[in-house]
Amino acid sequence: MRRYLRIPLPFRPFWIARPVAVVACAAVFVGPAFGQGEPQYVGWSKVEGARETREIKEKLREGSFDGEARRYLLQTVLPQLGFEENRITIERTRRRMRELILTDVGDDKAFMEASRTVADFMNALAKNEDAEPVVRINAMLLLGELKSREGKPWPPAAAMLAAAAGDATLPMAVRIAALAGINRHVDGVKNDPAALAALAQACGPTVQAIVAEPLAAEGRIEREWLASRAVSLLPFFVPNAPKDLVAMLARLLQDETRSIDTRVRAAAALGATAGVESGVDAPALVESIRGLAIRSLEADASAAAARRFERDYRGASAAPPAGPQPGIGFGIDQAASQDPTSIPEQACRRAAWRLSLLADAILAGDKNGLGRLMGDAAGKAEDLAVTLRDAAGAIDDAPVESSVLDALAMLRPAAGGAAAPKPAKKPKEEEPAAEPSAEPNGSPFDSPF
Repeated sequence: MRRYLRIPLPFRPFWIARPVAVVACAAVFVGPAFGQGEPQYVGWSKVEGARETREIKEKLREGSFDGEARRYLLQTVLPQLGFEENRITIERTRRRMRELILTDVGDDKAFMEASRTVADFMNALAKNEDAEPVVRINAMLLLGELKSREGKPWPPAAAMLAAAAGDATLPMAVRIAALAGINRHVDGVKNDPAALAALAQACGPTVQAIVAEPLAAEGRIEREWLASRAVSLLPFFVPNAPKDLVAMLARLLQDETRSIDTRVRAAAALGATAGVESGVDAPALVESIRGLAIRSLEADASAAAARRFERDYRGASAAPPAGPQPGIGFGIDQAASQDPTSIPEQACRRAAWRLSLLADAILAGDKNGLGRLMGDAAGKAEDLAVTLRDAAGAIDDAPVESSVLDALAMLRPAAGGAAAPKPAKKPKEEEPAAEPSAEPNGSPFDSPF
């Protein structure tokens, strides 16, 4: 199988990427909604080292979760996520909180009661309008990270996550965190048909509703991200989409007002869920996919041209920065990797991921893909899928601007109707054929999102 370079995560939301220093009042989180009295300790390191914590942990190992243990969690342990003293280490506090309470519990009933206590507390905290945004987000993330005794996502959390993800009154960041939790559940059960069916029942309607939400001007970027991730989950919840859902995905693919990545994921979802009974115009959708691939590459090329114009207009120096540059010595064009006005490597990785996903939308294995719905006319669609996959592989082999421009030339109609030449490929003995993605909306490249 082709070796692919791993794509970094350039667009990781700020609230996950690093702790955020904000001012909060600790008293907000020790009221009746989140605790029952004053905490014995303030500061996570104090909680971890406390005698009372060790005693509660020993009770849990013995399979006991009594009223004293519950009060200690509600009064002292769980409120730590909201305290300013733990703000700069909130991610570690969130992780250690789950590990401390819910690992090495000696009884199923005790584990369930402790998990429910944590889940209810975090669900309420995430919805508390008086809490700081970073606290609410981390509370929702913790809810999505709860695990069963077998190490899989904790099933009762799914309904809470779905309710939060679909709640238009919550901040978009909290809804995004909830959808990230649903995605974690899908990853944990996608190979378990019974568990996936139960998850689809709990979360499927919410995910479909998110996809159908109108795109308001306020918070457009966040709403596009939410819709994009929801679209990527649809094939797991609705593997054989009804006509109305297929029609909605088709409109999303062809809607030029939507973000490129939302449209790319809509194409992938269409390829994975549409069947012969869907009544879609497959040839038109395949041409829309070609147009989307071209627009995606043109956007990267135009951004680079704008940077060069800005440099020349302002008279900025075109000299490359001093010191070692990424990619040098690894078969990557040194001049391109040093030019700050060219298409950056990260954008090339994203372009390769998009093209690969669009190729799967047309043809993925023996069953999925819009090309399978075209009967005798499937040949051209299959050729386009091969071209997209070849272009993605070429960009991955050399993530520089010239590779993107070569891919663009491959996809644009050539003068006189002749096919544009394909980029040079490695000898066959050095390049095994790429296998289709194992996931309905997946890609041989790691998603940058």
